[in-house]
Amino acid sequence: MANLDSFNLKENPFDIFSHRHKMADRKEEWKKMSDALSSAFKERYPRIFVLQGDYGSGKTYMLEQIYSWVSEDENWKKQVLAISFLSTNVLFGPRLSVMETEPRWQKFGLSLVTRIFDNIGREKLVNVLKKVASKNLKELKFEKVFLGIKNDKDEAFSYVSGQKIPSKDLKTLGVGSTLSDSPTGLRLFFDFLKAIKIAKYESFLVLLDEFEYIPSVLGEKKITQILNTFREIFDTFGMCLDKEPGKYATPLFVFAISPGGWDRLEKLEKDALKRTGGGGVAPFMERISKRDFIELKPFSLNDSIELVSMRLSEARIKPSGDPIFPFTKDCVEYIHKLSLNKPRNLIQYCKIVLEESHEKGLSRIDGNAAQDILGKYGISIT
Repeated sequence: MANLDSFNLKENPFDIFSHRHKMADRKEEWKKMSDALSSAFKERYPRIFVLQGDYGSGKTYMLEQIYSWVSEDENWKKQVLAISFLSTNVLFGPRLSVMETEPRWQKFGLSLVTRIFDNIGREKLVNVLKKVASKNLKELKFEKVFLGIKNDKDEAFSYVSGQKIPSKDLKTLGVGSTLSDSPTGLRLFFDFLKAIKIAKYESFLVLLDEFEYIPSVLGEKKITQILNTFREIFDTFGMCLDKEPGKYATPLFVFAISPGGWDRLEKLEKDALKRTGGGGVAPFMERISKRDFIELKPFSLNDSIELVSMRLSEARIKPSGDPIFPFTKDCVEYIHKLSLNKPRNLIQYCKIVLEESHEKGLSRIDGNAAQDILGKYGISIT
């Protein structure tokens, strides 16, 4: 790590991989997102939110902020159980070989459910289930599975992860076979919503990044099967509420996607409607309210100055009278133009300029210095 004492900094604060930093701007988007989720947490029906923004606009950062807010805020941490998938490989990558009873993409429901349990993690699952009296688990179809989780039993965690387990353990868990098909996986998921409701959680929030992977990489058949899984969760929950009102925690989803990714989904929807008059992607899309779209706007120059100032303030050795020191205003203006209004680019370029300026022994970093440094890497205004 470079010694940046000459810049009154204990470290380089321009790190794109850490989301521990304070949020710069995004006040309007954050208010819309937090207000919408706060409302959803108080309601009893599922919702799908779409967080839309170009690559580098801060979607992942926003999801991390949502997760931290829900997990730490006194109003919500006891009422909302949240998980986040911040990589396509975590949810859409290859899964366990045990899942041989269905073609890979038809078993997406099974993959989703097992990965949800993996994401929550063993320690947290045990702590959540310990809030439920054993006698109250008797109303669950998978009573012995959740009792096993509560008692931190290996076989219970092997089962919900979709692993093959011995016949004697299957008998202990009260199940006939290894978890290996989507219908059983989804029944287990709804039993879990019932269990966490007993534990006083009102909502189960799933944050999913890089949703554009689906329409960008996969074929229409696979896309439809994945989206139909989310649509099935949405619809099945309604039926569960009709039969047993107030018995289930409400599933809520936030999907982060680029505008191009969403455009491809809409095109698939229109094409399917022309061919068949319905089906395909349309049933999923119809379940998303236009009010539940939150768009991350491009960063303005003032936003960029605020971000740079906030990051530098977090790393100051002592307070500074100039919030953007060692940068000059024309330096930040130049880097902002290069960033194409994307905070990720801004952060990356500031990191490079700061470190190389220190190596050069500069006492202040102006626009010309930034231009020379970034130009070496082919980063310039064309």
